[in-house]
Amino acid sequence: MFTWLNKQGVQSDRGFIVQRTGRFTAEYREGDKVVTLDVESGLSGGMPCIILDPKAFVRWDDGSAITGHQQAQLFENVREAMEFQGMKMVVEEGESPAG
Repeated sequence: MFTWLNKQGVQSDRGFIVQRTGRFTAEYREGDKVVTLDVESGLSGGMPCIILDPKAFVRWDDGSAITGHQQAQLFENVREAMEFQGMKMVVEEGESPAG
């Protein structure tokens, strides 16, 4: 179950928070661990969505690695948080900043 923190963030009763922090950024928080996410907004199937890179959850912001199993769970957690907010989550490779 989720509760709204504000217009851009929700908290799960399972202990994680998904919070938009800017136009192109969001944070995933779990206890004292944080992953800063680069996100894009878009539409998928006529619904608003956020677009995440498949490598979004490779490391916590403190540099510690996130295992493959944990990464899958974090993506699932974000998907559930987005659905609660009436949005979809799309995972796709972003464009390289180098062009």
